Parts: sequence; C-alpha cells; structure tokens
Amino acid sequence: MKWLFIIALTTAPTVVSANCVPPFIPVFDCRIMTADQRVEICATPPDEHGVSGTYSYNFATGLAISELYFETQDNRFSTKYYRADHEGVNTMGLGLVRGDHVYSVHLTGMDGRYVSAAQLHVYDSIADFDSERGEAEALRLYCEPGSVRVNWDFIRP
Repeated sequence: MKWLFIIALTTAPTVVSANCVPPFIPVFDCRIMTADQRVEICATPPDEHGVSGTYSYNFATGLAISELYFETQDNRFSTKYYRADHEGVNTMGLGLVRGDHVYSVHLTGMDGRYVSAAQLHVYDSIADFDSERGEAEALRLYCEPGSVRVNWDFIRP
C-alpha cells in the first residue's frame, strides 16, 4: 500500500509553486509557454505597514539550478496597460530592479480573483519600465495560462 501511495505522488500532475526559501513567501510563479523554463518571485513577509523589504527573482530551466537569481529592495509598480473602463478586468505590473534593468511581470485579470494572461518583461532601464509607452521592453515571454499563481496582495501599488 505504501508503494502505491508513493507511485501516485510521483506520477500525479503537479502545479507550479514558488520555491521560496524562508523567510520569503510566494508572490508569483509560472512556466514559460515556449520553453521548459519557469520564473518565481518571492518576498519577505510584509511589515506592520504592509510593506515587504526584499523581493527575490528566480529564472530557471526545468529543474536545473537558477540561470538568474537576485534579491532586491527596489521594486516598482506599473499601470501602463491599466484601463479604468474595462469592467474590472485589467493589467498591473510588478517590477524588480537589478542594476540598470527591471525584471517584471504584467498580469491581466480581475484583481484578487483570476489571471487570464501573464507576461514577463525585461526592460533595459528604469525609465523604460516607468514610461507610459507600451512595448518598451527588451524581452517579452508569455506564461503558460494554467501555470500562473499569484498572491494578489503584492500586485497592487
């Protein structure tokens, strides 16, 4: 019976979940649509003012060691694709600054309820991320829709 349980665990479909190292907690994770890659964003628990001090970014292929991992205290929000007249469905972005670059996720969906699409963007500068001009990113990757998990409390300005 024990072996049947182990076999069931190892063959059952798995859901992507961020591999955050304590004290970090999951903010966002997904699998990339066109490759065996994943991205995970984690944050330290919010303080008494509801603010997380540090975020981590992890980009990896399959189950391999991270291709890019960093921690930062510099995070930004984007509403460049936000449109107030879309009956509650909208796009918000969270960006993490590393050097001159901003690594971000833009989520389209209904705040606090569901995500209909998620994209990863890499910007060559903070000015590009902060601008209201769309499609200013140097790289754009699309998340596999069924793999997106988000903690909405972190995706709000």
